[in-house]
Amino acid sequence: MTESEKREAERKKAEKKERRLLRRHRRVFAFLRVLLGGFFRRKFNYSYDSLAELKGPYLLLANHNMELDPALVGIAAKHQLYFVASEHITRKGIGGWILKTFFRPIIHTKGKTGARSVMEIIKTLKRGSSVCLFAEGNRSFNGVTGDILPATGKLARAAGASLVTFRLEGGYLTQPRFSLSLRKGKIFGRLVHVYTPEELKAMSEEEMNAAIVRDLHEDAYETEAREKVSFRGRNLTEGIESTLFYCPSCGAFSTLKSTKDAVQCSCGFRAVYGEYGELTCSDGVTRNMRDWDHEMHEELRRRVLDGSFEGFTDEISVRLIGADHKAGAAHKGILQASLDGISFDGTKLTYDDIAGVAIFSRNFMNIIVGAEERQYDVRGELNFCALKYMYLWKMMKEELQYDHS
Repeated sequence: MTESEKREAERKKAEKKERRLLRRHRRVFAFLRVLLGGFFRRKFNYSYDSLAELKGPYLLLANHNMELDPALVGIAAKHQLYFVASEHITRKGIGGWILKTFFRPIIHTKGKTGARSVMEIIKTLKRGSSVCLFAEGNRSFNGVTGDILPATGKLARAAGASLVTFRLEGGYLTQPRFSLSLRKGKIFGRLVHVYTPEELKAMSEEEMNAAIVRDLHEDAYETEAREKVSFRGRNLTEGIESTLFYCPSCGAFSTLKSTKDAVQCSCGFRAVYGEYGELTCSDGVTRNMRDWDHEMHEELRRRVLDGSFEGFTDEISVRLIGADHKAGAAHKGILQASLDGISFDGTKLTYDDIAGVAIFSRNFMNIIVGAEERQYDVRGELNFCALKYMYLWKMMKEELQYDHS
C-alpha cells in the first residue's frame, strides 16, 4: 500500500468513527430530551419558543444564568447540539467522563484565549452539526447579561452557518449565582432572531456584535417588574456574601455573613432576600443584586483610583492545572490582593503577570499567568467571594492599559 493509499484509508477510518460518534450523541440527546423534558418543564415552570423547525447547522448564542441552561436550550432545540463548556468539567470524575463520552462538549478554558475552541466550533459546524455557545462565557452575577467579547461577531460571520439568538428569562432568579438551592418561579426561552449566512456577510463585525448584545440582553429585575413572578424556595439569603462583599451602611469590605434567612455586617446592618428578588435592608432601602453590585463595584473603583484600597485576604487552597487538564496536589494557604498584585502559595504576581481571571461553578476561580497561560485553580470556603478578586484584576488591568497608552 502506498503512502497516499494509507492516508486515504486513515481518512475513511476517521470519518467512519466520526459518523458512529455522531449517531451515539444524537441518540443520547434524543433519549434524555424525552426522559427529562417533561420534568424540567414542570420543575421550573419552563415554557419556550420551539427551535424544532430550524434547519441546521446553526450557531446558537444564548445568555447564561443557571448551571442547567444547556438542558433548557436542548429541550427547546429538539435536535442535537454540541455545547461549548468550561474545561473544569473535565475534572468532575465520573460526571466529566459521561459528559465527554456522550456529549463531547467543545472545551474552552475560562480566562484563556479561545483560538482552539473557535476552530473546533467552526469544524463542528462544517461537519453539519449545530453548536450552542453561551456568549458571556460565564453565568451572571447580578441578574444582567454580562459582557460579550467583540470576537463573538467575528466568529458568527466566519462560521458560515446561520446564527440563532436565544434569550432565557427568569433563570437568574431561579438560581442566583450565590444560591445554594433552586427556587420555583417561571422561566421562558425566547427565540429572538435567526440570521442567515447572507445576512451575516452583509453586516460588519461591529453591527453583528451590537445585534448580539441587543438580542441577548436580559435584566432579571426589569423582567420581574413586568412579570411579577414569585420565586419561592428555602434559605433564600444563604451564601449571598459569595457575591456581595461590600456593606452599604458602614462601607466595609468582606464583613458580610449570611444565615439561611438574612445577611448581616459586623456594624449591625442587616438584609433579607425575598421571593421577588428584593433585598429588604435595615437602613430603610430596598435593593436588588444588580443595584448592590453596581454600588460595590463603584466603591471598589473609587478606592483603587484614589489609592485608599487596603487589600483582600482569604484562606484558600490552590492547585496547578496541567496541560492535560489534570489538577496537581492542593496546597492550603493565604490569598492576598493589594494595589501591587496578588500572592498565593508562595507565588507573587503583578497585574501585568496575570493574563486572565475567571470564575466557574459558584465561586471557584481560575488565575491564568503569563504568555504560556499557566493555570491555577483557586478555591476558598463555601462563602468565599472570588468576584472581588476578578473585579480588582479587571480594574487594575484597565489602569495599566491607560498608563501604557
